[in-house]
Amino acid sequence: MFLSERVYKNLELDYIFDRISVFTPYGEQAKKEMKPYLREDKEKLLEEYDRIEKVIGIINKHRYSLVEMRTIFKHFKDLRGSFKRIEKDEVLSTIELFEIKSFLFLLVKLDEIIAKLNWNVPKDLKIMPMPSLMDLLDPEKSGVNTFYIYDAYSKKLQSIRKKMKDIESHIKRSKKEAREALQEKLNIRIRPNGEISVNKSDKELIEKLEKCPDLIYSSETYMNITFKVKLDESLDEKLKQIDELKLQEEEEEFLVRKQLTKAMKKHIDEFYANIKAIGGLDLIIAKGSLAVGFDGVKPKVVDEDMLSIVDGRHIKVANTLRKQGKTFTPISVNLKRGVTCITGANMGGKTISLKLIGVLSAMAQFGLFVPAKEMTFSLKDYIFFSLGDLQSTDMGLSTFGAEILEIKKIINRANEKGIILIDELARGTNPSEGFAISKALINFLKNKDTITIITTHFDGLTDDEAVHHLQVKGLEGIDYKKLKDEIDKECEIGIEAVHKYMDYRLIEVKNKNKVPKDAINIARLMGLQEELLKDAEKYLETC
Repeated sequence: MFLSERVYKNLELDYIFDRISVFTPYGEQAKKEMKPYLREDKEKLLEEYDRIEKVIGIINKHRYSLVEMRTIFKHFKDLRGSFKRIEKDEVLSTIELFEIKSFLFLLVKLDEIIAKLNWNVPKDLKIMPMPSLMDLLDPEKSGVNTFYIYDAYSKKLQSIRKKMKDIESHIKRSKKEAREALQEKLNIRIRPNGEISVNKSDKELIEKLEKCPDLIYSSETYMNITFKVKLDESLDEKLKQIDELKLQEEEEEFLVRKQLTKAMKKHIDEFYANIKAIGGLDLIIAKGSLAVGFDGVKPKVVDEDMLSIVDGRHIKVANTLRKQGKTFTPISVNLKRGVTCITGANMGGKTISLKLIGVLSAMAQFGLFVPAKEMTFSLKDYIFFSLGDLQSTDMGLSTFGAEILEIKKIINRANEKGIILIDELARGTNPSEGFAISKALINFLKNKDTITIITTHFDGLTDDEAVHHLQVKGLEGIDYKKLKDEIDKECEIGIEAVHKYMDYRLIEVKNKNKVPKDAINIARLMGLQEELLKDAEKYLETC
């Protein structure tokens, strides 16, 4: 498994995938089926990157055409149920035939837009208009996006409808003649539908109408009584004929729909190829749009086991900071096989750095451009991320116990090529044992095929020359007294000042520096009482 559900959740990858905006049900399906490209898929991944790059170029040059395409995408309905019915020889309804005709019209429009873009679309994304079915569903060549069981489908149907039309014309004419004759006889206006409404206060007229043999009672309200013209008995027979003809019409329409369904079945493979192409187009355009939205770059894939990110950005954090009027500090790392430790004070962004590495690595292997200036990486078998705040209350485990269970699983994959990200290992136990476990894990992983990154507060974990040491620059070089005076003068909240002056960039440490101890200074900036801080500094001197 490339990513477990827990790792996916802890890396908050849903934030990225939710921003891959597709507009068709087929695009949604393609998005759900997205899988990571593994080492054996390198050529396919490079091809996907090239496709996204092409789409980005089209977006930049022909933005309105792409908008038009996505507008068309919104009109595609999910017809997979109808296609399954066709395969099972179940007769399609008139509505289903209309929806398929609309689908065929949309295919033509999509194909026309793509032709204007001069886009040499890959074969699996190529839209294939189906003119023979267009002709079949539009026998009168009207070019209108509506559907009807046309007379042209059946001479018998044409004959039935003609008989119905003739009889209906006869009935209509007879009704009109009877109505006009009765109007003249009674000297009263009768509505075209053959009804007369009389106010109940007009007793004389009501009595006159009740006695008229050519009228019958229809209905009444609290104010009016309605009468209607009685039909001639010969017209009753005509109406029965129409009912019989309607049954014949339904039977013949069913046979026509059956024949149309049978004709559709011959093209079922074309239908499926088109919906796959639509889904693929929808998804690749969504990937391109996502890349344009966050100014992403195409990752470089190499065979050497490494990961290099130049000015990488964590999109979710960057967007949150932007809403607060702040900017995200880009992070750069250059990682190779073995263990890298990241040290730094709390609030220094170590966890964000770890998440950024995981998120960008996952995005790259899912065939997405990444939010960075540059990224070069080798394909991995898995990404593991332990956030360090796990809880398994259902199993009665502590934070530490739950974390160790996760570490245990990934140790079994240490000989595979993967990325292991561990945030503050063993923070849930006492410091001495936490250091010992962390040291043992680093010794175990430092010569494995994985790229392992561990954040820590423990001194001594980076003493090994085989361990790469990165440190959050943090508040290095800051005059804390001057900064505290500035905060007090401007009545600024301490935490805002820390974020304002904190340098989240990672710097390489060559010597055996101890883990920086900025905690007391940060606490001072946060406004913790000076009496407590001075006492803490005394204890620190004795350590």
